[in-house]
Amino acid sequence: MKKIRKLFAAVLTLVVALAVSTVALAAETGTITITPPANTPSTVTNEYKIYKVFDADGDGTNISYKLVSGKTTAPTGFTFDAAGNVKHSGDQLTAEEIAALDAYVTDADLVDTATSTGTTPAVSKSLENGYYFIRTSTGTAVSINSTNPNATVIDKNTVPSVKKQHVAGGAATLLDDAGQKALAQVGTDVDFSATVTFGKGSKKVVFHDAMGAGLKLDTDSIEVNGLADGQYTILTGNRAHSGDTFTVTFVDGIANAAVATISYKATVTDAALTVVTGKNTATVTYGDKNASTPASETFTRNASIAVLKNDGKNTDTTNDDEPLAGAGFKLKNAANKYYKLTTTDASGNAIDPVVTWVDAEADGDEHTSDADGKVAAFTGLQYGTYTLVETTVPSGYNKAANTEVTIAQSDAAENLVQTKTIVNNTGAVLPSTGGIGTTIFYIVGGILLVGGAVMYITRKRVAKIEDES
Repeated sequence: MKKIRKLFAAVLTLVVALAVSTVALAAETGTITITPPANTPSTVTNEYKIYKVFDADGDGTNISYKLVSGKTTAPTGFTFDAAGNVKHSGDQLTAEEIAALDAYVTDADLVDTATSTGTTPAVSKSLENGYYFIRTSTGTAVSINSTNPNATVIDKNTVPSVKKQHVAGGAATLLDDAGQKALAQVGTDVDFSATVTFGKGSKKVVFHDAMGAGLKLDTDSIEVNGLADGQYTILTGNRAHSGDTFTVTFVDGIANAAVATISYKATVTDAALTVVTGKNTATVTYGDKNASTPASETFTRNASIAVLKNDGKNTDTTNDDEPLAGAGFKLKNAANKYYKLTTTDASGNAIDPVVTWVDAEADGDEHTSDADGKVAAFTGLQYGTYTLVETTVPSGYNKAANTEVTIAQSDAAENLVQTKTIVNNTGAVLPSTGGIGTTIFYIVGGILLVGGAVMYITRKRVAKIEDES
């Protein structure tokens, strides 16, 4: 209470505002300039409603007050005489007196509405001499530093802030230091944390969380820490605000710089990778006009591995391999287990996709190349090292060697969709008639024939010599 009283002066500095309000002095053709909170987002518009409480006569130095025509009462803490001259009973406004001022003014007393955008001040011009009460859309309290003929008001409310991030550990692997991006396997749970920091004069503060496709909220996991139970309400399902996956509303007047930490889990449900799979947006709205903080976003991604299958014939100097259909592949992880994507329960009912890993190769999913040589991707993967194993080999071709694929933690967005080209070569050709095998027999046979002729000629010559002798 002492701090509040020090903010408000009674003489020429009478101050404002319970629940968004303040008091200012203005003179003939005077102005009231209102500076919005320093951390107001550039796109946010604040509204200041200016009410005339009393008429005033001033000469730039001295000023006196009277009841506005038609008024027959004064707010608590103020007195008036038979001529309508108004005085204050003390030298400072109490909280109760400020509340009385707020209750005293009506729509009939509204003389102007000034608007600010971002941190650009709002200005109300050509105001008659008077004692004014200002309600602001930003929060519950503002202060005033008034002069005669002009007044300058500094909105002492401060804007709340929000930060959303993945929590390290668990099933998700963080891809950046800020926890905005993470990699997680389809079917696993990821942990989130959002911190809401309250500003001075907090009013109508609401936390909004909107999960995109690929994430399914675990409503039982939502917890709010840092505040008492009666200071917030969690809304889920149809009770959440339009467009929200869940909403947390806070009571007015939570202490300046207080922090609420909201923690919760979600299941990664998307089987197909997109660049922004699992986008999760958190914002905070505040004040009478539901101004919004900048969004704090996270992205929960998953990786995929596909195959392009070729026949490996390559008959000229350029790569003229042709697509090869009918080759089947299974994916093995570093634990030597095989990929299986489950989309139905034991009764055959559709469920959110879940990636599991099975021990037996026969139980793993096999993806087969089509006429274009394309093999459907193994989707929904966490980071790690995997092995593509050819389990069905097209007739007439040799089995391809196993191919290793690595999804690195550093692959924040660039290498999360990997396609490997795998070649099948045709089987080796064994010798046949007319081939090198029969040629050897022909050569050996030729050598034997030549040898036989030499022996025949040699024997005849020897016999002739023997007859002559």
